[in-house]
Amino acid sequence: MTQYKNYASIAVLILSISFAACRKENKTTTLNIGFSHSVGNKAFIQDSLQYVNAAGNHYEVNDLQYFISEVILHKSDGENVAIITDNGIHYVDIDIPGTLSWNIGQQIPTGNYTSVSFTFGINEAKNKTGLFLNPPQRDMFWPDPMGGGYHYLKMNGQWVDTLDELMLFNFHIGIGMMEGMGFVQNYFTVNVPNSGANLTSDADQKLLLNMDIASWFETPILWDWNTIGGSIMQNQGAMYMACENGADAFSCKWSNN
Repeated sequence: MTQYKNYASIAVLILSISFAACRKENKTTTLNIGFSHSVGNKAFIQDSLQYVNAAGNHYEVNDLQYFISEVILHKSDGENVAIITDNGIHYVDIDIPGTLSWNIGQQIPTGNYTSVSFTFGINEAKNKTGLFLNPPQRDMFWPDPMGGGYHYLKMNGQWVDTLDELMLFNFHIGIGMMEGMGFVQNYFTVNVPNSGANLTSDADQKLLLNMDIASWFETPILWDWNTIGGSIMQNQGAMYMACENGADAFSCKWSNN
């Protein structure tokens, strides 16, 4: 009988350890994604003609609106955690403060994450006319004859041309068109550098994504409005260059709320 009791005690102990391990492995945390903007190492100031890109263009930005989607947190064990809140799509508008924060309504497993990636824009499976029925997202529509769906990016501003005149630019990215190829999908993946973090359940987690506006006009392709022109919506070559420049425009910081 004593031996039986010992076996029973050991079995209970093993089960207790197993349940405790399961509880530990299943810990989760909450996540908030914030959005900020800079120009190089300077804070971004809207409607301010104080910025100069590497091509020597003096410019200002008046409007900035964009979509990010398919945010993925990559774990060190190979597991990927996809953000599915709001259909996995978030809209950012510098004129609407509420869009500068995205409260993720799903529980995120704790653990060691090596990197964060996301899609700038919306992929072709989701980017269909009628996806958004209400403003402000609805007002990002892309003309149906040009592929429909929605802009990935609207950045409007002004630059000083070679005649010292103030010229408007509409730096817009969406579905492109090429002769003989039809529509071209211009959304792209951003692999955020130095974005690893150890997420714990001790506090709410915050990921701050910063867009360096200057990067769109400098790296890796030197942008000169005097040669490229102020509107790129119907210029697939220019939109391609814009996408190349946008791929390294983001950085991030993690913090606990």
